Amino acid sequence: MARTEMTENRELKFYKRMDRREFFKKLCALSGSLLIPLGMIPAGCSQDGTATNVNLPDSPTTSTATLSKQAFIDTIDTVFSVTHEVYGVVDLQLNLVADETFIPEAEQFIITLSGPESPVLKEDNYAVYNDNLGDIDLFIQPGDASNGQQHYVAVFALLNV
Repeated sequence: MARTEMTENRELKFYKRMDRREFFKKLCALSGSLLIPLGMIPAGCSQDGTATNVNLPDSPTTSTATLSKQAFIDTIDTVFSVTHEVYGVVDLQLNLVADETFIPEAEQFIITLSGPESPVLKEDNYAVYNDNLGDIDLFIQPGDASNGQQHYVAVFALLNV
């Protein structure tokens, strides 16, 4: 059986297992959760995934290899400094990394962070710095407040390539 036929058969089985509406709900939930800066696309690749022969200078941004579930597990209990246009820098601490698998083609997980009860950061994309991961853009959503702390969640879906 040709490779394309095997891929099509596998995709057909996947779509048959999942209701179409359910698939799009999960896709929408995951698609808005991780934004990869343009500078993190490897040199020689265009935005549509086709190879190009452009020689781009090295970028100071983090590589996609550092954005993995294991990289976040290794940074539990460390500080993530969130840059906010009004409040300045708000320090959040990474508390938990949990699996959240919807589709097998991607590594999916959720991280929870906690910070001061005030100010409460609204759901948005923020420039974040961590000593281990460097500078990253992170889409965070506020959660509940308890024990004098505000909790936040960030959802990741990293395609297995």
